[in-house]
Amino acid sequence: MKKFWSLLLSVAMIASLAACGGSGSSSDSSNSGDAAASGEAIHLKLSHPSAEGGPYDLMSKKFKELVEEKSGGKYVIDIFAANALGSQEEVLDAVSLGTLDMAVTSDDILAKYAPEWGYIGLPFLFDDVDDVDENLNGELGAYLSSKLEDKGMFVISFFENGFRNVTANKEIKTPQDLAGLKIRVMTNEPLRAMFTNAGAVVTNVSFSELYQALQLGTCEAEENPFANIRDKKFYEVQSYMCVTMHSHTAEPLVMSKELFDGLPAEDQAMFQEAGLEASKWAYQHAKEVDAENREYLEGQMTVIEPDRELWKDFAAQTNASYEANYTEAAALKK
Repeated sequence: MKKFWSLLLSVAMIASLAACGGSGSSSDSSNSGDAAASGEAIHLKLSHPSAEGGPYDLMSKKFKELVEEKSGGKYVIDIFAANALGSQEEVLDAVSLGTLDMAVTSDDILAKYAPEWGYIGLPFLFDDVDDVDENLNGELGAYLSSKLEDKGMFVISFFENGFRNVTANKEIKTPQDLAGLKIRVMTNEPLRAMFTNAGAVVTNVSFSELYQALQLGTCEAEENPFANIRDKKFYEVQSYMCVTMHSHTAEPLVMSKELFDGLPAEDQAMFQEAGLEASKWAYQHAKEVDAENREYLEGQMTVIEPDRELWKDFAAQTNASYEANYTEAAALKK
């Protein structure tokens, strides 16, 4: 199956590059060597799921800027936005096989390749963006990256899209206020279990259909970061927002391990340095954008600050049944 997707992606990428007038990928080591020997720039392809101008696009562009500056133009990053090269699963298969250079993805998808990644999807694991930064750019992030190496991937950077919060057409202050409420929750098993344990009715609604479902009342509540709530105008069909910050989704930038291993040591260090700087920029940018989006939403909805410790205690009851699977990761959490 992976070979099948690899073939399809190769055809799609060739077509995309031909249409854009782009050069081929340096994933082919012979092409890389020829380009380096002739002094030509080595082009690397980076796929991400965001629309142009979206959070992952801005972060990818920051990474591109840093790599091209630090390498003196030796490397050029060609960005393909909005899943132009295929779904996240498809492009990750291509990165794993070495037929695509880099991709931005999410921890829940990486958990399908290495189950240890499921740990950072537990509800209320992180307190804020600084907590995320310290851990994912520290020992925990390094441990998680190591679990992908035999899958053909290497984590270059961690990007950010903010914490998730609950919106509804009634006040939500405690987990018990969710009882009987039909709520759309992302496909994260521990998170869905937490809402179910609170008495909510978890519904399966695609993100693209969520606004209409909220408008029609077939779905009564949802949970998303500030940016998504604002961008998709959920405030038009939801009156209340409870700032639970109950879940964080990590957004790693992974590189083909085959490509990384084939780089000179100084270039490996350069990519890692650029990745760390891009990550630090991403977390700071996220804090600024979150503050701006929250201020905007406060003008559109009634915003509730809950007792977050109460929510954390409730989530701990759900997390207990999952934590036994993540003892090594948990030992590295600061």
